Amino acid sequence: MRKKRKIAGLVVLGIMTGSNLLLCGDLLHAEAADATTSQQSIRLKDSYVRPDYVEVEKLRDTKKIIVITKKDMEEKGYKTISDVLKDQPSINVGSTGWGQIDIRGQGSEQATRNIQVLIDGAPVTTMVNHPLPNNYDYVPVEQIEKIEIIPGGGSVIYGSGAAGGIINITTNLRSMNKPKSSITGEWNSDGWRTTFNYGSKIGDKLSVQAGYSRLMRDLYFVNTFRNSIYAYGAIRYDADKDHSVTFRYSHLDETSKFLMNVQRYKIEAYGRNYTPAKASDYLNGDRLLNTYNLTYNQNIGSKLKYSGDFFYTDGYYMNTKFIDGKMNTSSFGTRMRFDYEYQKDNSLLVGLDLFRQESHLNYQTTKTSKKMDFNYEKTTEAIYLLNKMKRGRFTFTQGIRREKLIWSFDKDGGTKTRPIGGTDSSNRWNTAGELSVSYNYSKLGKVFLRYERGFTSPDGLQICDEVYSDASKKVYAATSAQEETYDMWELGLSDKWGISTVNLTLFSTETKNELVRPYFKNTYGWEYKTYNMYNTRRRGIELSFQQRLGKLSLSEGYTYLRGKRGYTAEGSAFMAAHGEDEYDFTNSGLKAVPTHKAAIIADYKFDKKWSANLKFTFFGKYNLFIEDKDREEDGMVPSYGLLDISFKFKQNKDLEWYAGVTNVLDRTYYEYSSGSGGYSTLVPGNTRTFFGGFRYSF
Repeated sequence: MRKKRKIAGLVVLGIMTGSNLLLCGDLLHAEAADATTSQQSIRLKDSYVRPDYVEVEKLRDTKKIIVITKKDMEEKGYKTISDVLKDQPSINVGSTGWGQIDIRGQGSEQATRNIQVLIDGAPVTTMVNHPLPNNYDYVPVEQIEKIEIIPGGGSVIYGSGAAGGIINITTNLRSMNKPKSSITGEWNSDGWRTTFNYGSKIGDKLSVQAGYSRLMRDLYFVNTFRNSIYAYGAIRYDADKDHSVTFRYSHLDETSKFLMNVQRYKIEAYGRNYTPAKASDYLNGDRLLNTYNLTYNQNIGSKLKYSGDFFYTDGYYMNTKFIDGKMNTSSFGTRMRFDYEYQKDNSLLVGLDLFRQESHLNYQTTKTSKKMDFNYEKTTEAIYLLNKMKRGRFTFTQGIRREKLIWSFDKDGGTKTRPIGGTDSSNRWNTAGELSVSYNYSKLGKVFLRYERGFTSPDGLQICDEVYSDASKKVYAATSAQEETYDMWELGLSDKWGISTVNLTLFSTETKNELVRPYFKNTYGWEYKTYNMYNTRRRGIELSFQQRLGKLSLSEGYTYLRGKRGYTAEGSAFMAAHGEDEYDFTNSGLKAVPTHKAAIIADYKFDKKWSANLKFTFFGKYNLFIEDKDREEDGMVPSYGLLDISFKFKQNKDLEWYAGVTNVLDRTYYEYSSGSGGYSTLVPGNTRTFFGGFRYSF
């Protein structure tokens, strides 16, 4: 409770800081007005166009940032955020586990930890993925303004978990200076969805926006479905060109029933018609999420700009057979930025992060079994500096972050005859840094070199060891394992070669103390304990091209990923003490990382009304084993390619119609596979889907 009051006090302090800045700004404006009252005319400055996230803008000169706009997502038949991300060559969704997002080849057991996901500035990254995994399809595609992806790195700004990258989702509530109204509807062979948005300006200073989305969708197997309701509302007040405040609220309520993993021989025998023998084998995927966001922006004079995001989220998710097995989650806090331009084209960004995240799971497997109670709390307190300088054709950035992370847990598990319990906490200090330089050798040509030293803290499972205190008692205790630290180098180029623009990034990341929580046999029996066990290297190439040939627009993307893993000194000592008969390898190893992935997209405008889009995505094969001796018949997941096509008809300036087919060739593929032989478990990919819809703006 004391920690909650502390964070709440810091949030209030942040809001007061913004209020004080507002007062100072008003005084400055008043003084300036007094000094110029005698003038016949006053030449006003152009109003400052503030980006949604000033911290992201600071990285653009020395980092390739992927931006997926609303236009990129429209009329493509995307059903979820996951569908959008799957088309990105540097991202794999589902290959390492249900709902998991893997950027730059983190692989099994690492992908969930080496990523940060934010919605309108609020972190929604899952704290712990056991026993309930989660996905990030919280916002309907129609309500997203853009998705910004920072592939690999960003730890100075975002802290722990940036080794894979950052996914920044901006809804249409973030930018409300031009509110819009529309009605959309879509039917597809798996269901339907509809969306209503209303936006209006009330005078020159007030804007309002509200909306409602409904999704009804059948999933792969018989009697499986996903139904969701999403509603939102927001209000923005622009006091003048230098002051604005926005309040946003959204609500997601989803019910679903699905099968997560089905054995291969059952799918081969029954396909989509497979029905489990017991109704209890279906999983319930119900979830709820409420988000509250307050954003305050202020320009203080011509050189200092302040931006503060204050947020609160609460909800739950479930996907299990457990009776009433809900993972309740909540978070609240603030992310504040002070951007000071001390010289022309030279600025210093000072950031302050203060937030708390909680997860609580209370369940029992049967009515007669022992009740389980798992509680996790994580508090982040951090300050960072990011300096950006321009010298002629060169741009330099230097950044440093100092972060205090406070983990605590209270867990009650085990069985009635052998209970396990424990309450503990862990205070962890970390530092991240970056240096980068870019050189504009021509109007369109640029090269950049970037180095980052970052860190990844243990997740909710890894922070907690399950060990014997004596021969008769097992307990949960805070781990003594250290944070992972990584060194990342990037060399990039962007230019225009002939008719094509090109973007190329070569990257290398080395994590010298990767965390693993093995299940092994110790003195008194089997234990879970976290170790800094692996030294892992990842190398890759990210390449993209774009061309415009009259009515035809083309884009091509390709990613190459390669990883190598060895033991640290601690890992070697562990293996010397515990052979394969005493160590469960099931959840270790650099697995589920496709070496190659590519995408080709073509847009053709027949005339002012008709256009067509064709997209082909290739997913390379990947291994499911750690060492060659473990290779079996089904130790490799084969490569596959998916072809999608869509058409759009713009009837007039307000009304558009669209239709298309996803997985045109009805290719059979699996988003996730584990194990080997006929008894391996699979998550099938989507079959061919037909869709059609409309969008009416008013």
